Amino acid sequence: MPSRMTVHKWFLRMQYELSLRLVSGGEGLDKELTTPQVSRPGLTLAGYFRHFDPRQMQVLGQQEIAYVSDLAPARRSEIFRQMLDADMPCVVVTRGLEPPAELVEESRRAATALLSTNMSTGSFIARTIVYLEEEFGPSEVLHANLAEVYGVGVLIQGKSGIGKSECMLELVKRGHRFVADDSVVLKHITGHRVVGTSAHPLKYYMEVRGIGIISVVTIFGVTAVRSHKRVGLVATLVGPDEYNDEGRTGLDQEEVMLMGEMLPHVRVPVRAGRSPAVLVEVATMDFLARRMGHYAAREFDEALLRQIESGQEPGAAPFGDWDDQADF
Repeated sequence: MPSRMTVHKWFLRMQYELSLRLVSGGEGLDKELTTPQVSRPGLTLAGYFRHFDPRQMQVLGQQEIAYVSDLAPARRSEIFRQMLDADMPCVVVTRGLEPPAELVEESRRAATALLSTNMSTGSFIARTIVYLEEEFGPSEVLHANLAEVYGVGVLIQGKSGIGKSECMLELVKRGHRFVADDSVVLKHITGHRVVGTSAHPLKYYMEVRGIGIISVVTIFGVTAVRSHKRVGLVATLVGPDEYNDEGRTGLDQEEVMLMGEMLPHVRVPVRAGRSPAVLVEVATMDFLARRMGHYAAREFDEALLRQIESGQEPGAAPFGDWDDQADF
């Protein structure tokens, strides 16, 4: 987990997504961002510096620019000089507004990057915080695989040698997407989200027992991979000695704690003749159905109870209920 990153690195990565443009102070791009927090310096522009945090990126929107425009030029210079002398990482002016001349001058003097964007202030701050929290958020590395199955991030766990990579390989072959093999970096970010990516510097490679290292991109194409994915479901591959039939109906949804978040969890039995990839696919489809309010196990249980209460014996439907035109 990085504890800091340069403004230059953030600028290069987000330049097009955030419509960023360097106005002045380019020599200050080597300054470092050390917190995911972003600030709008309202009270600071009024001269109140007691709780001003110079570690944060400072964002000036329409209200801030309108306020300083009403100040005398000497007062504007004084405020901007005091702000920039605190050695903040950078200043961003939103909505395509023209930065005050005093701010441009002080950014050059203090060697602090002054940037401009056409985005609205709220949108810019929201996207920037999400990106910075992904970079600075708490993280941990797990021995697992991560795939995108039907749009859901599925973390595949299990003991070494149980077949996690083989399961991943079959999922990719069946049209799903590869994210990480063997080692996954998980990050906890705003919105109770856990996002995973590969822990290896060289992404999109995986080891297949009996074959060796393969390139997923070379074999399956660029559409078969993605760099990161939010984890929505955890699937643990278990051997026959670890699996039991308790809760086999699925009435009780099992959950597991991951980075402080409770996530849906399924145990996938690995046995000769079974395809763990198919079971992971079905578990994912059932997860999607549950999110839409369709709980198959609960619906089956309720239907069975109604049948028992009505006194009707379980069995085939009467012949009278069948389609007369059925082809026997």
